[in-house]
Amino acid sequence: MTKYLLLTLLLHISLYGSKQIDLNNPNIYKEINLYKNNSLLNPNYQLLNIQTDYDPNNINVNNLLTQPQRDLVEGTFYTQILMIGTVGLLYVMPESVSKWDKNALEEKSLGDRWKDHVKAGPVWDKDDFAINYIGHPVSGAWYYTMARGYGISPEGSFLYSAFLSTVVWEYGYEAFAEIPSWQDLFSTPIIGSLMGEGFYYLEKKIDRNEGKVLNSETLGDISYFLLNPIGNISNGLSNFFDLHTTLRIETYQPRYSMEQQYIYIYQEKPIVTRDQDFGLILTIEF
Repeated sequence: MTKYLLLTLLLHISLYGSKQIDLNNPNIYKEINLYKNNSLLNPNYQLLNIQTDYDPNNINVNNLLTQPQRDLVEGTFYTQILMIGTVGLLYVMPESVSKWDKNALEEKSLGDRWKDHVKAGPVWDKDDFAINYIGHPVSGAWYYTMARGYGISPEGSFLYSAFLSTVVWEYGYEAFAEIPSWQDLFSTPIIGSLMGEGFYYLEKKIDRNEGKVLNSETLGDISYFLLNPIGNISNGLSNFFDLHTTLRIETYQPRYSMEQQYIYIYQEKPIVTRDQDFGLILTIEF
């Protein structure tokens, strides 16, 4: 199959770290010795062209993952479509259900709203019992079951459910509309993972029954979907779009040593600054 490059996203970030040398520090000579092997004090040292001589380090993140982990990462990519769709659905629902004050939301920009909500939370929300202790745990169970379906361990699936429900949802998408909630932070991953393991057990039981429920394949298919809807939808989107994602991390660090700045340490007491450039390259192909 011919693959076309759909998107390459390069985030090139220069990070700078500085360190001031304290001449009264008894460990100062240890600090200097860290650079001795590649320094001007070493007779074998050759001064490099500091403008162009870089030592790039390329890491393919995909190669660091097992196949189940790769499948889960790809499934997570499609899950974002569902999460964003959920945000839109909640926005059009009555305020009695979403508890989102739409007039207040329009008073500030998205960025300001998110920062204000994150700083103010978490709080005990006033959502209905069914939403806090049924709806959210079911969502957490679906996150958990999706991970289990890809072959992730129970512990890893719990962490995945906690990550999606806390970082991606509660402090991510939903934080644009409301303050993070204590109930959601606990009930979604904890109660949800317990429910999710039960869902996974039922899935395996249906598998052992040749995909049938009450001797019906149709009921079996419906049960599969209800027990793991996010995983099934993600798999369907994956089969339809047939996307392949690759994440690479590139680190560019100058190969020259900063020892030449240490040579004059007794004269100028310099502040030594060393920079590194990091690139995150996400390639999506179909």
